[in-house]
Amino acid sequence: MDELRLFLEIMKYKKGKAEFASDIVIREISFRIFINQKLLVTISALPSDLQELGTGFLWSEGLITDLLEIKDFQFDPQEKFINFNLNIPDDRIRNFQETGEKTSGCGSSLSAAIDNGAVQAFSVKTLEAEKILTLMKEFIRSSRLFGETGGVHIAGLIKNYKIIYFAEDIGRHNAVDKVAGKAISDKENLSEHILFCSGRISSEIVKKAVRLHIPLIISKSAPTSEAIRLGWEYKVNLIGFARNERMNLYTGITELTFT
Repeated sequence: MDELRLFLEIMKYKKGKAEFASDIVIREISFRIFINQKLLVTISALPSDLQELGTGFLWSEGLITDLLEIKDFQFDPQEKFINFNLNIPDDRIRNFQETGEKTSGCGSSLSAAIDNGAVQAFSVKTLEAEKILTLMKEFIRSSRLFGETGGVHIAGLIKNYKIIYFAEDIGRHNAVDKVAGKAISDKENLSEHILFCSGRISSEIVKKAVRLHIPLIISKSAPTSEAIRLGWEYKVNLIGFARNERMNLYTGITELTFT
C-alpha cells in the first residue's frame, strides 16, 4: 500500500464527454501531539515526516526554545501520535492554550501569539533575483506529489541559493513545521536560511518564522495584509509572487535590493 497516495476510479467530464478514469489523491491522516501524556493538538496531515512535524510544531509555536527541553519522546507511526516529555515552564503551555487561534490553512490547528522580539537582521542585503527565480522553479518541480495530485503544499529551507531541507503536506503550516523540525534536529541556525513556500504567506507563517528566527520568506503566492504588517513589525522580509520572471518585495524595501 502506498502511504502517501490513494489510487481511485473516478468519472471525468471534459469537452462534452464523460468517461471513467483512474486518478491519484493524497492521503490525509489525523496526527496527535501530546505533551507530558496530555493531548495538545490534533493536526490533519500527510503521513510523512511526522516526527519532524511534531518537533517543528513545538518550536514554531514557542513551546520549546531548545532541544534540551525535550527529555524524551515516544513516536508511534502506526497509531499516528507522538508524545513529548518536556521540561518547560507551565506558562508556555497555558499561553498556547489561552492565546491559540484557529489557523487559516489546510490541516489547520491552533497557532499561539508571538511573545518574543524581532528577528535578527538578514545578513544578506543584495538578493540575486535570477538565482531566486530559477531556484523557485526547481523547488516547485521537486514535489512529485504536487505534480501527480496538485494536492500538497511544499516548504523548503534555502542557504547559499541551495535547497537544504524540503517537505510536503496538505497544510502550508505543516510543511513549514516539517522543514523546521528537520533543521532543528540537525541543530541548524535558521537565521542563516530563507524559507521557501508554495502557498499564501499568512500571518501564522510569519509568526512561525519569528519564533524560528527566519529572516526572509519567499513564496510563489501572495502575502496577506496582516502578514505584511507583522513582517514590518518583527523584521521578517517577505517576497511574494516569485514566478514568471518576477517577484514583489513587501517588507524590508529600505534594506534589501535585487541584482
